[in-house]
Amino acid sequence: MDAIIGILLVLAGAVLGFFVARYWLKEHSDEARLNQEVQQSREQLAAYQQEVAEHFATASALVEQLEETQDKLKAYLQHSSELLQQEQTQPSLPFFAEDTMRQLRMASQLQKDSSQAQKETAEQMPRDYSDKKSGLFSSSKQKTS
Repeated sequence: MDAIIGILLVLAGAVLGFFVARYWLKEHSDEARLNQEVQQSREQLAAYQQEVAEHFATASALVEQLEETQDKLKAYLQHSSELLQQEQTQPSLPFFAEDTMRQLRMASQLQKDSSQAQKETAEQMPRDYSDKKSGLFSSSKQKTS
């Protein structure tokens, strides 16, 4: 009986040792390390895919905003073009009223007249160069007469 108990104890120890060794080696083996690295790589890939998806969503939103701005700009340019074409077909309105234009013409004519009068006076010889002697350089005979 002692032999049977010894054999059973050896078998129980072998089975127990087998499971303990399998658990121990599973946690500390290269396969476990590789599995852990694969899991980390998968998590990093999922995070990267999420970032890329967010980037594309942001880029898409910006493109839509750009398209809206471009449409607004096109509409504004079209409206401005229509206004310019409309202004070309309509007679232009004077900047000033008729009374103001009349006063401006009169003021311009007066300014021309005064500038012509100034030119005429400028064409006359100054008194210092006149033919008649006067002032300090005149002789005493001419002063008395």
